[in-house]
Amino acid sequence: MTMTETSHWHLTHSQPTLFLDYFNPTNGFITQINILLSRFRAVQTLCSEGETDEIFTQLRNELAFHLVKMSRWWGFDFCPQGLTGVRNPLFLTYVKAHTARNYIDDCFFDLFTMQRHMHGGDAGHIMVLGSDPFSTADHGLFYGVDGKKAFRFATRTEGQSALDWHRYSYPDFASAWLAAWSTQTTGGDVRKNLSDYLAAEREHACARTWHQRYFHRHDQQMTTRLYVDATQQLAICKSPFGKAEFESIVNSLAFNIVHIAHDRSMTISDLITENQILDGSLRTANTLKHRARAHVAVTVDPCLKAKLNALLDSTLSYVPRRCSGA
Repeated sequence: MTMTETSHWHLTHSQPTLFLDYFNPTNGFITQINILLSRFRAVQTLCSEGETDEIFTQLRNELAFHLVKMSRWWGFDFCPQGLTGVRNPLFLTYVKAHTARNYIDDCFFDLFTMQRHMHGGDAGHIMVLGSDPFSTADHGLFYGVDGKKAFRFATRTEGQSALDWHRYSYPDFASAWLAAWSTQTTGGDVRKNLSDYLAAEREHACARTWHQRYFHRHDQQMTTRLYVDATQQLAICKSPFGKAEFESIVNSLAFNIVHIAHDRSMTISDLITENQILDGSLRTANTLKHRARAHVAVTVDPCLKAKLNALLDSTLSYVPRRCSGA
């Protein structure tokens, strides 16, 4: 945290509505969750250091709630203590303090926990989350979560009073969003639009497993193996949505590899040669570093970019080997 990032700065710049866009998955999972986690950690640090202003603790509590909400919205594994350093029971008090002040957020949290307001386990009882900002009045799209904690979508044509909920359910919001838009390919080149959305649905189903374990810790060999696997998946993506998702995944894994090399005071080339999964050429090492820089430029909290760019600058890609003279 820099000197300018005071509690006043965070009150102005760290409101979740400024960087979270739940109803537009094209903004990406990794960018949003990285910023959210970074801002919560920074605000929590200031609270631990003595910042007790009520409006600031309310911001901390709201950020804590959105970490929980994002974990359900995108379906990733979430352990408060592992990610934030805050013990799980204490973290839960932050979340409950926020939901006590916000009825809609309380309903969402309750749906995934006690289900006091829902018919527990009833797929026909649906909490409406909101409308799609890109749908039209004559053919609207709406989203919800049912009693089985699955995401759903509905349509409503102009003049229709009730929502028409489609019978299929989805494990995360992006899956429901893609399925909803695959039914709306009525304009332009219908065949191409439908093909793109169907491909995106398949590719996102693969990306979901990567999002789920985004915060899992892996050793250097597994990280390199995951990078290879994700790169292969990116190469076969057909839809713009799938390509964007896997581009972010590949770049984040490349950054993790470079970070490991930095921590071990090794060149990137030496690290991947040690793993024997990638070749240790200058070209491969530079590709990893290029992707790591893209990760920092696009999907990292702006507050951390200077620090992480310095880390990349100090990590060498390759040191030429010199043959000793006879």
